Amino acid sequence: MIDVIASETIKARSIRSTRTLLGFSAAAVLVGGLMALISAGAWDSATPDERSHFGGLGDGTSVLTVVRLCLMTFGILTATSEYSTGMIRTSLIAVPVRRRLLLAKVTVVAVTSLITGEAVAVATLFMSRLVIGDRPIGSLTSVGTGLPVVLAEGLLMTVVALIALGLATMIRSTAGTLVTMAVVLFVLPMASQMLLPAPWNDRITAVLPSELAGQLSGAEAQLSPLGALIAMAVWVTAATYAGLAAIGRRDA
Repeated sequence: MIDVIASETIKARSIRSTRTLLGFSAAAVLVGGLMALISAGAWDSATPDERSHFGGLGDGTSVLTVVRLCLMTFGILTATSEYSTGMIRTSLIAVPVRRRLLLAKVTVVAVTSLITGEAVAVATLFMSRLVIGDRPIGSLTSVGTGLPVVLAEGLLMTVVALIALGLATMIRSTAGTLVTMAVVLFVLPMASQMLLPAPWNDRITAVLPSELAGQLSGAEAQLSPLGALIAMAVWVTAATYAGLAAIGRRDA
């Protein structure tokens, strides 16, 4: 299994988009710092009345949503790049136990996404607080209060990347998986709030992936942190199982 993981690591590095996506993720720290700097400058020049309802560009941590999308795309391309080039046939010849192949991809995506996501999230928070100082800008008013939030967001990035990997293995199309993930992350939360009656709208929305980071950190109270962690595990398990079922019964 270690050899298969090493092989999948080399494959991930060889994909040009991997370096681009991880580069964009790292650059998000600087973008977040720039947003915080612009907000701080706007705060300093604002009148007392303007400060009472100050918005600006926030504290810069909103860029973490972009990082989540980058790592989601990384998870998708880890699977679909082999199907688009036909290299999946070679991979299946080298690793005839198909489930072992997918689990190796899961390991590579999980480790890469977790390290990248947590590092970028924490660095963005520290950059933001360094620039903003004691100005009351954004919801993360200090490193102490913001650290659980960004750590939960970093974990959610990993969860989203693994869901994307499982669905991409099942769908085998980059565009199709991107659309499916857009539905899961953006359409379902809006649809559940608009179409379902209370309290089911809040209950369904609470277990959707895009809503789990805030509940894991305790910033939102619909689910307990343990409940949010369990929901994350269920999503990853379900998507991985779907991928395992698909790769086990279909030809390349």
